[in-house]
Amino acid sequence: MRICSIGECMIELSNINENTFKLSYAGDTANSAIYLSRLGAKSSYITSVGNDLLSKKMVNFLKQEKVKTDNIHYNQNKTIGLYVIKNNSKGERNFFYWRSDSAAKSLFEKVNLNVLFNKVSKYEAIYFSGITLSIYNQKSINKFYKLLSLLKKSGIKIYFDFNIRIKNWSNKKNAQQSIIRFSQISDIIFITTEDLKNLGLRKSQYFTPINTKNKIIVFRLRNGNVNIYNKNKIEKYKFYLNKNVKDTTGCGDAFNACFLFNYFKNKKIEECLKLAHNLGKTVANFKGAIIHKDYFKVKNYVK
Repeated sequence: MRICSIGECMIELSNINENTFKLSYAGDTANSAIYLSRLGAKSSYITSVGNDLLSKKMVNFLKQEKVKTDNIHYNQNKTIGLYVIKNNSKGERNFFYWRSDSAAKSLFEKVNLNVLFNKVSKYEAIYFSGITLSIYNQKSINKFYKLLSLLKKSGIKIYFDFNIRIKNWSNKKNAQQSIIRFSQISDIIFITTEDLKNLGLRKSQYFTPINTKNKIIVFRLRNGNVNIYNKNKIEKYKFYLNKNVKDTTGCGDAFNACFLFNYFKNKKIEECLKLAHNLGKTVANFKGAIIHKDYFKVKNYVK
């Protein structure tokens, strides 16, 4: 599987205890790119970073995870963003961001669309999220949509995780319009109950009119329930969650990566969900979005 993810990778500070934080690097699509690489995919990442020490360390971090970084753009006048995670007693997280002028936001203002298309068209799939869309201005969003449309015409699969952080958007209406627009050209869509709530929508059925025999919607409800919209049918599954959770950061990103990798290998959807759920549960047992390699056992997530 050759897959290219696009978005923003940032400095991550996660609390070890009340006043001690661990520095790492993470971001939803970057997390998925790393887990895809660990699972065995030829994974690449597209973003824009600065030319400073922390930006270079972030790129090296991706390289160490065997994520290809040759599609990363360097902006001489900006640097990468930063976020802090504070977890409550149940492992649920609160995020605090410093990213309003990050290099990643300027990607489509700097890159040549034709050059980027020629690079990305060598891959079999592209993965992005609602957070990816939320960091761009409208002109950049339009350029990104044009890129995806060209890639889709070339036979490249489009995978889209809603991952709605409504505070990143100028307003809810713009978020809704962009999400619906990009849903229409995506082959696999990931939605959660929280995403719909943040968008101000009550039901996942709002998106079923865009479903075709070639489109799959993975809808993760609360309490381990998952609905699959596939071939205009609904398949319902139930999985058991961890009783004790340390940190839910990155669980969904790992879930998506594992589902996509196994589905690409022509696994049945039920098997893909089981493997993806296993990885998500594992990630929830550790602090931060990316778990240490010593605790990542590929055989548990790939059949």
